[in-house]
Amino acid sequence: MAQISVNSSGSVNIGSKINFTNGTSSLNILPVSGINCYLGDPYFPMYYINASTFYSGTTYIGSDKRIKENFRNIESPLSKILKMEGWEYDLIPDSFDYVGTEEVQKEKAEIKKNRLGFVAQEIKEILPEAVHYDNKYDKYYIEYTAIIPVIVEAMKEQQVTIENLTTKIETQETEIAALKKSNTEKSATVDGEAAILKQNIPNPFTTTTRIEMYLPASVSRATLYVYNMQGEQIKQIAVNERESTVVTIEGHSLKAGMYLYTLIADGKEVDTKKMILTK
Repeated sequence: MAQISVNSSGSVNIGSKINFTNGTSSLNILPVSGINCYLGDPYFPMYYINASTFYSGTTYIGSDKRIKENFRNIESPLSKILKMEGWEYDLIPDSFDYVGTEEVQKEKAEIKKNRLGFVAQEIKEILPEAVHYDNKYDKYYIEYTAIIPVIVEAMKEQQVTIENLTTKIETQETEIAALKKSNTEKSATVDGEAAILKQNIPNPFTTTTRIEMYLPASVSRATLYVYNMQGEQIKQIAVNERESTVVTIEGHSLKAGMYLYTLIADGKEVDTKKMILTK
């Protein structure tokens, strides 16, 4: 049988293998002119193209929905991504790296230095769908584009977590702001001078707590009232000192819980604050 044949349509068939031999010089397969050249087509694609280095202006991967079926969600994408290890490495030189001129050999050596990527055997344990083992040549390969959808879904999963945490932080900030506002020293003016009620210290407390306040000398009557959270008055303490003074609350005189205390000076509410008793 002839190893080279040309049929009536002009198709050329050349045996089972084409070998190009030209000593140690680099070889090129080029279109006759411009870039009007095709290597395979969607109906007759090349099954394998092995190359040490591949340069391309644009590479498209077949992804038409019409050639796909059985769609499924990617399970635990973030967990998979977090297990992956990215590496910087050098490729081991082979015999083909020493073919060609000194300049060509140097270029080949540079290409193999400082590469970035994954190790196929490691990725196989995490994402086997992205790894191919060529039994004929005993080599592992990674389909890097297969990792992109996992990264996208991992980012979406992470975004949900970020948004939930953001919501929690905003809620906590609102609660903290409200608490700070409730603990801010307010004042009531009595005869042109401010009366002030401060937050008890310590708060919460177990044995005793101190409530500092300021009452202008012109105040004729001042009383500190303590209420439980049901609004019932528990204590009524007359404050006889003026200007900077302190009232001490004994923990044994109350049950554990949260209380409100209010300072009234000459019939005006100076402020109301919360205190907590623990036992």
